[in-house]
Amino acid sequence: MVLCIIILDIIVNINLKQSNIKFNKGTVIIASAGPGSVDLITLNLINILKLADVVIYDALVNEEILSFCKKNVKLIYAGKIKEKRACTQTEINDWLVKYSHKKNRVLRLKSGDVSFFSRASQEINFLKKNNIKINIFSGITSSQAAIHNSKKIFFNKSEICNFITGHKMIKNKKKFDYELITKNGGKIFIYMGVSQIEEITNNLLDKGIDKNEKVTIVYNASRKSQKIFHTNLNKCCGLIKKKKIVSPAIIIIK
Repeated sequence: MVLCIIILDIIVNINLKQSNIKFNKGTVIIASAGPGSVDLITLNLINILKLADVVIYDALVNEEILSFCKKNVKLIYAGKIKEKRACTQTEINDWLVKYSHKKNRVLRLKSGDVSFFSRASQEINFLKKNNIKINIFSGITSSQAAIHNSKKIFFNKSEICNFITGHKMIKNKKKFDYELITKNGGKIFIYMGVSQIEEITNNLLDKGIDKNEKVTIVYNASRKSQKIFHTNLNKCCGLIKKKKIVSPAIIIIK
């Protein structure tokens, strides 16, 4: 990993001179840190890290990525997961305004791809309302790492792919359309679904998905602590309880 970072650092020092990235003072960039591995971040992100004066980063961001920051950078941990809850969303919003108004280059660093099931849209709307200049940089989402590392999941351009989030099922007043998912066919990728897996599997089974349908669970995709489990839909809940699988995990059905 150290060798990887050194090589990337050499590449970036060359690339930084040629980069077209505009990171002006007083600007906020919301950027994707990828699923975890340093190997899966973009050159754009490394360039941004080199320039940032303030980095506000989430709990699931691999802290090794922060080694690309300049020496005098201000790092602010903004994790909000239960066991590492450091702040509220209001505090994060306050930091974004405070440091951008002080003419800092502010990087809001979020795990995965900020355009995939993240709260980035809330922060984008807040920054727009406060007339703060923003830019968005996408990255690799965790399902991509899960597909690659499972080595068993492939699909072609004619197949349908369903992406859903279990997290939304708790708060969403709209009834989730399981029938539509089952009619679509194809693979089902579930983000943040571990805590809701019993409800999800029961509904899918009720709508006619075969109880023996293959399920792959990838915990901490791309990280050193990654674990991959194979089961079927009928036994999925039992496996998660037995192995004490927690978030972050991608659940892939079919």
